[in-house]
Amino acid sequence: MAYKKKLNIIIFGASGAVGNYILDKFYREKHNLLLFVKDKKKILTIKKRYKPQLNQKIFFENLDVIKKGSIKKKFLKNKKFINKTNILINTIGEQGEIKNFFKMNIKKFLRTYEINFFSNIFLFKNLYPLIKNNKNLLILLFSGGGATNLRKNFSSYSLSKVALVKLVEILSVEFSNKNIRINAISPGIINSKMTKIILNKNKFVSKNEINKIKKQISSSNKNLEKIYDLIDFLYNKKGKNISGKMISSRWDNVISWSKSKIDKLVKTDLFTLRRNGNI
Repeated sequence: MAYKKKLNIIIFGASGAVGNYILDKFYREKHNLLLFVKDKKKILTIKKRYKPQLNQKIFFENLDVIKKGSIKKKFLKNKKFINKTNILINTIGEQGEIKNFFKMNIKKFLRTYEINFFSNIFLFKNLYPLIKNNKNLLILLFSGGGATNLRKNFSSYSLSKVALVKLVEILSVEFSNKNIRINAISPGIINSKMTKIILNKNKFVSKNEINKIKKQISSSNKNLEKIYDLIDFLYNKKGKNISGKMISSRWDNVISWSKSKIDKLVKTDLFTLRRNGNI
């Protein structure tokens, strides 16, 4: 990637598989970083590994996104950084209970919804006063395949991700400042904690799903690279006008699209949740 200037970048979930990969890339490019991590022990590990380089600022914050009381305090503490943020990435999410809908524990179901969806509601309600005057801000959330594919026994994950994708679309038109763009990324199969849980012979996961993951798991590093390339494309290049979309970094290949095709994407409801076709 070749950015024209040093950027301010916020990463929520910087210790996860996707978050840490992105962190490592931006660190090597010496951008300024504000990193939110839930696990205090993981913060210590990240601090040891990612020490500020020359003219680089790195801030570390412990944050549990479902503890709403601490969100506003953390944001106000880092107000100056947030005011000048260029890229904000939220990778936080959980898979939830994998089980038939009628056998699910409702408390676990609601917790998954709270982490994957409602946490973003509270994040943006508290963030917006600090970012509303930003001159160039790209926000990226992660939807996963749960938002579009029918996945038996993944109801809490899938429903929460559908809600998240719709939130992205709504915010893209309700941000009064059109210099703020927001999109959802579907990253493909990543060798993450979620994936390992699925492969751990869960009796509620279909053989087809497990076989599909096994075939694609070897592409995990390539999928991570594609996420990073897509971020560059959406911030720096032809994709900087794209907002309110759900984009598969693995399959959509928008980076190679012509300008006319990208213009069509921007102006239409492609890559959004819509009914498709007539009988």
